[in-house]
Amino acid sequence: MLGSLLLAAALGAAPSAPSALDAKSQALISRPTYERIVISPDGKLLAVAQHDQKGTSVLILKSSDQTLVQTIDTGIKAEISDLQWLGSNHLIVGLNRILSAYVVVSHEPSLYLFSLDGSRPRTFPSYFVSTIDGDETHVLVAYCKNRAPELPCITEAARLDINDLKEASKSIAEAPVGYAKLMSDHAGAIRFAWATDENGKHRLYVTDNGKDWTLLNDEDVSGVDIRPQGISRDGKSAFLVVQHKDGPDSVERYDFATGTRTVLLQDATSDPLNFLESLDTHDLVGAMYGPGRPQARFWNPSSQDALLRMAIVKAFPDSTTSISSTSADGSLLIVKTESDRDPGTFYLLDMVHHKAQFLVRNNPSIDPKQQLASEPFTMKARDGLILNGFVTKPAGSNGPSPMVVVVHGGPIYDRDDWGFDSEVQLMAQHGYAVLRVNYRGTDGEGLAFREKGTMQWGAAIQDDIADATRWAITQGIADPKRICIYGGSFGAYAALMGVVREPGLYRCAAGFGGVYDLSKLYTWGDLRRNYYSSQLWLHYLQHVIGQDDKQLADRSPITHAAEIKIPVFLAHGHMDGRVDVRQSEYMRDALEKAGNSPQYVDYPLEVNGIADPADRIDFYTRLINFFDANLGPSTVSTSQATVGSNQQAAAH
Repeated sequence: MLGSLLLAAALGAAPSAPSALDAKSQALISRPTYERIVISPDGKLLAVAQHDQKGTSVLILKSSDQTLVQTIDTGIKAEISDLQWLGSNHLIVGLNRILSAYVVVSHEPSLYLFSLDGSRPRTFPSYFVSTIDGDETHVLVAYCKNRAPELPCITEAARLDINDLKEASKSIAEAPVGYAKLMSDHAGAIRFAWATDENGKHRLYVTDNGKDWTLLNDEDVSGVDIRPQGISRDGKSAFLVVQHKDGPDSVERYDFATGTRTVLLQDATSDPLNFLESLDTHDLVGAMYGPGRPQARFWNPSSQDALLRMAIVKAFPDSTTSISSTSADGSLLIVKTESDRDPGTFYLLDMVHHKAQFLVRNNPSIDPKQQLASEPFTMKARDGLILNGFVTKPAGSNGPSPMVVVVHGGPIYDRDDWGFDSEVQLMAQHGYAVLRVNYRGTDGEGLAFREKGTMQWGAAIQDDIADATRWAITQGIADPKRICIYGGSFGAYAALMGVVREPGLYRCAAGFGGVYDLSKLYTWGDLRRNYYSSQLWLHYLQHVIGQDDKQLADRSPITHAAEIKIPVFLAHGHMDGRVDVRQSEYMRDALEKAGNSPQYVDYPLEVNGIADPADRIDFYTRLINFFDANLGPSTVSTSQATVGSNQQAAAH
């Protein structure tokens, strides 16, 4: 019922911009229609965040049969950043709005309290932190105590009565340092604060009363970062993610009373990629680990919480699962499943009758059975370093295929995972094998692996990407004469630098929002922000690329424009505040001067990415056409891909 009801609403609001991409291709790059579903504490109602061309609204449905009860009007061009029940008659909704001229939000989200009785929504005066267990009339919020822009923001937390939304006299905690984030326990007490100083070093503090803070970790002293991941149901302990100088991060239990730490899990190759909650979402019971297809691990496998969670994992064996919300008695759960073929599907789990009811796919236009699998691989780089990644083959491929090497951005704080990737599916369904590798410097495999990418832009990182490309050739995956390389931001840099370092390996290169002159990172982009942000960015640059002018020039694609002889496609969002559009403009000019004019497109109202549906269709149409023109006509059409993927799904 919910699927048909919501699908009808989505189809009525679908954009109609013409494009060379067919409907299935456009669906792949479209924004999900259903972004969140949460169940009321009494289990009777579902709140669904639904996006269409007008913005994002909230539908209230009966959980029993998914019939529509009411629609909460959030206004024109609303964006929902948070959706939580406060009792079964109120919803906390984090809202911001899209600027009319731009396709970006105009401000930080505001918090509203919506009542199901239809009364006018009320605005919270501060940023939301959490609800409080068993308390339907109070919430925790946080705000900047000092408003002067030249001073570091000191965060203050307050307990607010929803019937008297005033901040005065209700402070329960004040952060010990500027720009700190706060974490509360389930009873509403602030227990942790953590912050990053202007040199990029992290500090973690703990408190019993919200006023007296103890420094638990100083990265300047320990050399590693420690961050809180959650607090136990009983409030006696917390879960910490602890970096190690050698090896992946561990998960540790921290005892508030004694200060002792106990290692719960540490994998040999992977950081915890995400965490598994108990059915009531009030405890952590395990984590997912890579580096390939994620595997669930539990620190107390015999506990009732872990056994129930393992049952859910087994019920959806080809997916990862997350619990978005639960009824107060734990009998009904909203579970979201995701996989390499599925961007997200919502289910209502009845734990009493052991039934799972399909609700809706977050993007109803994407059928998981018609998508292509991403298979993990492991290989050795030329210096012996173990690298992991994923290959997605086009349907019906029985030998070497034309291939696109997709380089992820970052390079740190980013990685390629097993989950659904719309770009990958788009390329694979147009007949291209897609290779993604987590080169050195990538997140998710420990601090030491990440630090191996330091000062290796355009050097060892580039070698890793080339080594992975050659691995795909030796494995019979890629046609060595038909390989292109593509990425966004750092990935765009690596695409062009890859051509410079490996002139015979790639047949074409494409980049969106790329960095092509490393020296300009010190004068453009994030350094134009406030003092704190600019100092963080400056420290980051000094750490990862250094300040040697000769080396920066030598490792910049713009210096080697005359050496780039293959076709190039460049695109950029003109309003990009992180990577200045001049990076692409100057690279275009340098290539033109060298006699190799690239295809170039500037999206006037886009920032660090592409948000507008029409711009997305335009960009990906150009990208696919660029690959088709330079790798030869695609040998597999999207209709053939559908048939092949159905056969592949049946085989599984």
